[in-house]
Amino acid sequence: MHLFRVFIALVGLLWGCEATNDGLTDVVSWDPYSLTVNGSRVFVFSGEFHYQRMPVPEMWLDIFQKFRANGFNAISIYFFWSYHSPAKGVYDFETSGKNIQRVLDYAKEAGLWVIARAGPYCNAEANAGGLALWGSDGSLGNLRTSDQTYYEAWLPWITNVGGILASNEITKGGPIILNQIENELQETTHSATNTLVVYMEQIEAAFRAAGITVPFTSNEKGERSMSWSTDYENVGGAVNVYGLDSYPGGFSCTNPNTGFSVVRNYFQWFSNYSYTQPSFFPEFEGGYFTPWGGSFYDDCLAEHEPAFADVYYKNNIGQRTTMQSLYMAWGGTNWGHSAAPVVYTSYDYSAPLRETRQIQDKLYQTKLIGLFTRVSTDLLKTYMVGNGTGYATSSSSIWTWEIRNPDTNAGFYVVQQATTSSTASVTFSANLNTSQGVITIPNINLNGRQSKILVTDYSFGAHSLLYSSVDVLTYGIFGIDVLVLYLEQGQTGQFALQTGSDIANHTIYGPTKVTVTPSSNLTTVVYTQGAGKTILQIDGVLVYLLDQPSAWEFWAPPTTINPDVKPDQQIFVLGPYLVRNASISHGVVHISGDNDNSTTIEVYTGDPDIQTIDWNGIRLNAVKTPYGSVTAQIPGSENRTISLPPLANWRSADSLPEKLSTYDDSKWTVCNKSTTLSPVAPLTKPVLFSSDYGFYTGAKIYRGFFDGTTFTSVNITCSGGLAFGWSVWLNGVFIGGNVGNASLTTTTEILSLPPSSLRTTNNLLTVVVDYHGHDETSTAKGVENPRGILGASLIPSTNGSSTGFNLWKIQGNAGGSANIDPVRGPMNEGGLYGERVGWHLPSFTPDSSFDRSSPLTGFNASGIRFYITTFHLNIDSDLDVPLGIELSAPAGTVARVMIWVNGYQYGKFVPQIGPQTVFPIPPGVINNRGLNTLALSLWAMSDEGAKLDTVQLISYGAYQTDFQFNEDWSYLQPGWDESRLQYA
Repeated sequence: MHLFRVFIALVGLLWGCEATNDGLTDVVSWDPYSLTVNGSRVFVFSGEFHYQRMPVPEMWLDIFQKFRANGFNAISIYFFWSYHSPAKGVYDFETSGKNIQRVLDYAKEAGLWVIARAGPYCNAEANAGGLALWGSDGSLGNLRTSDQTYYEAWLPWITNVGGILASNEITKGGPIILNQIENELQETTHSATNTLVVYMEQIEAAFRAAGITVPFTSNEKGERSMSWSTDYENVGGAVNVYGLDSYPGGFSCTNPNTGFSVVRNYFQWFSNYSYTQPSFFPEFEGGYFTPWGGSFYDDCLAEHEPAFADVYYKNNIGQRTTMQSLYMAWGGTNWGHSAAPVVYTSYDYSAPLRETRQIQDKLYQTKLIGLFTRVSTDLLKTYMVGNGTGYATSSSSIWTWEIRNPDTNAGFYVVQQATTSSTASVTFSANLNTSQGVITIPNINLNGRQSKILVTDYSFGAHSLLYSSVDVLTYGIFGIDVLVLYLEQGQTGQFALQTGSDIANHTIYGPTKVTVTPSSNLTTVVYTQGAGKTILQIDGVLVYLLDQPSAWEFWAPPTTINPDVKPDQQIFVLGPYLVRNASISHGVVHISGDNDNSTTIEVYTGDPDIQTIDWNGIRLNAVKTPYGSVTAQIPGSENRTISLPPLANWRSADSLPEKLSTYDDSKWTVCNKSTTLSPVAPLTKPVLFSSDYGFYTGAKIYRGFFDGTTFTSVNITCSGGLAFGWSVWLNGVFIGGNVGNASLTTTTEILSLPPSSLRTTNNLLTVVVDYHGHDETSTAKGVENPRGILGASLIPSTNGSSTGFNLWKIQGNAGGSANIDPVRGPMNEGGLYGERVGWHLPSFTPDSSFDRSSPLTGFNASGIRFYITTFHLNIDSDLDVPLGIELSAPAGTVARVMIWVNGYQYGKFVPQIGPQTVFPIPPGVINNRGLNTLALSLWAMSDEGAKLDTVQLISYGAYQTDFQFNEDWSYLQPGWDESRLQYA
């Protein structure tokens, strides 16, 4: 049956087929080859971006511009229900970082399409997988099914967010081209009455009712099932364009020799299950996450290699992929309590664009592929000709994919090592099928983990390559055709240009040795790539021959905001760290970008009248080159002074008054429930689940009261997510807890009650339970897995049913679900005393209860203290200086630390578990010019106390720029006021 489907699919590919649409709009349509937008076939090269992981809207544009510059034409975005709905029936789509319209406007401004992914469930290693945290009390019903309770819970979310998305579709002038339904929901039973099928149909109907008209997509969870394709057992719930996610890299942070084992059955998979649709990866590995107790991203070298992009993404192209979204393209930060327990504060993800917004070499290599697919229109309609080890090559060490355009006969040969993890250098010849017959090209080299796309009958502008063994980076039409090729230094390249004449006048500029041989309407060029760039001028064609580092510094900024950039809508720029935008006016070429080291900028516009380069507003006299470009020297930041102050003048106060009997808890919530909606039964009663009392995020504090001196111990079970911890005090005396385990979500301890600390009446047990997020649905009951205390009993029991406690009270984040700080949002805070009263907020002034102690001194007892200081920064306004905070603690320290910068909880440091010790802080959370407030909570989990031995500001780099990183961020940093005192 599968072979028959493949046959039918190939017949369709060979003989052509009509484009299909969803019956609501033809602005976005599809066929087995590619997506068509506004009548043009497009290669969708997308990157995943989560605005929740960057609370500063202005930085969204910075990231989007970097995506666009590096070859992306789309972004994929989750919209997290949990972030926008702090309480049932309450939605915020406008405040600061939750302003969806601003996200979409910036995407359009940057020239990016949007693939919308609004759930209801997302996953994404986000708290509860994006489901509303107010449903963590069990009120969401049976998750991700057609259960009526669940339906009534999510329907208002889809209705509200769907309305915003609908008004921003491409059909209405917005950037949204596709809308994903749910995420990674596996159709395990193909039956019209199956609850998952009904659920999918419910979501689709809700989105349509909200006004969505663009096609629906899905995201298959790897090759684990066959779900929601119209081409495979469609019993309902199918989407318009099927998608498959894949994370094949074999992620390892400890052994760079692992991984790089590509998947070679994608073509077969799509041919079997979605043969009337383009091959689409809604999530393809851009990196991977690491867990609590694992390795930090900076140590994951294999994932950061540019070879990762070169091998994996070209492998996808070889299997006829024309829609690909990298997860993540920029990971960002799990600030506040926005993370699921499987990850820590950083969500860098080893993504091509670093958490700090810095470009990694992997992104530069990704750019080369993005710019190639942007202009290679013949790639958008191909069929599979053949593939295999030794196919079309002289070496059994080489695997080749051959795909070909049935209309133009343009061919694309993707070559890679047969064992793609190999680091060997292999040289071979390839037999390329061209319009002039099969031609053998010698001396093609793959240097270890490298891949190349060899082309035949490749058109660029008015010209054509009969073949090329060199990767095409891009081409542009500037009156003359400009072709850009790249190789590693020392590798041999060969290409043949169809010139229309047997006379080829040529000129060479640069160090590369080039041999040009004209013959019968064909000019053959053979060269060994030298350092840097070499220019070949040949009969109305300009060819840039770049080594790989030079190719990484090559940019093709569009002159249009349309994501579908044509070859004549570009300017070519070579040299800077980043080029954001470029334009021409009155003999001046204006370039906006970032640069780290002073360098030569070269600009090719095709306009002979250019005499001046304007770099970030700096007018520079342009020097013309013999081949028509202009150059100038642009500044960097290497000689600029970046002064970061020491963090001193700390003020400190106790943040656990609740452990004392004298503390007034009269305003606290009484734990008096004997039943719960949670699917998990409480171990003891009353129910002590924190969500049942309206406290969802952050640390929770419990006070339990009992009478008598006969109890010897207490049995307590707590849950807070992987690597969480908890501590207990009896009448102010520390008796133990659990310091955390990266493998355990729930822990149980039997703690001895010291007789000397017991009283005849009114004993107080204070329990502080940390919080590392609610679970995704891959873990038991997901968001409905309870947090806080699951059970507590005194030993020995006074009777068969009593726990021995007379009363329990609970306190959590200030205001609970009231979301009293809508700017920072519902997941920013927890229940520590210092948080509740707002010690972490700007403009809070310590009173006489604060001493002058420092976190570097710490304290010699169990407990929790807050440390507060302020510092000024005065970074030049034309610099982007990504900043962070570094922490370390003496060996053996058992503690938990949180970092607040201007009121934002931007780091969790757990020295006994790790791995993170450096915490990036973006502009807007930190003031690059002005006053900043820094607060640390230090929770010592033993009577030995705790201290830190490093607390310092760090800089990750510096870049001269014209982007506005230094603004008045006060609207994002609301300060302290006296209303906070009611939560004391």
